[in-house]
Amino acid sequence: MIAMNQRGMTLVEILIATAILGLIATLPGAAIYQFINVVERGSVKMTALHEVQNAAHWVARDGQGASTAVGGSQLALTLPDSTTITYGLVGTGPRYELRRTAGGSQIAVARNVTSASFSVNGRIITMTITSSPYSRWAMSEVRTYKVYLRPTV
Repeated sequence: MIAMNQRGMTLVEILIATAILGLIATLPGAAIYQFINVVERGSVKMTALHEVQNAAHWVARDGQGASTAVGGSQLALTLPDSTTITYGLVGTGPRYELRRTAGGSQIAVARNVTSASFSVNGRIITMTITSSPYSRWAMSEVRTYKVYLRPTV
């Protein structure tokens, strides 16, 4: 004999089950979305920081061996053997490359640079550089570095 006392689910029970399932599915989805955004933002920030630090490394390397320097929108360093090394922004805005030119060869020491300025006061070079990599986040890194020229004898 078949029991005729079987009941189906009511509309209220289905709505409650759907709401609970939606809540359970939303929490991991939001966590994954947040994780991806944090990783991406961190990557952009690290790229910008790496660019300004790389520029500082090269300017410090050359500046500490230079006997004279002239600043402005570019930096011109003269070494004791009369070799000239220049640093300047190259490219089309709003993002440029900071290039080092020495002996006819050029290398890009920083990319995604939106501004760079060099000032020389006595034997001290002050460089301020801003890097803003392309991303959906408007992130940039601005740093100011001081480099001391080669001591005079």
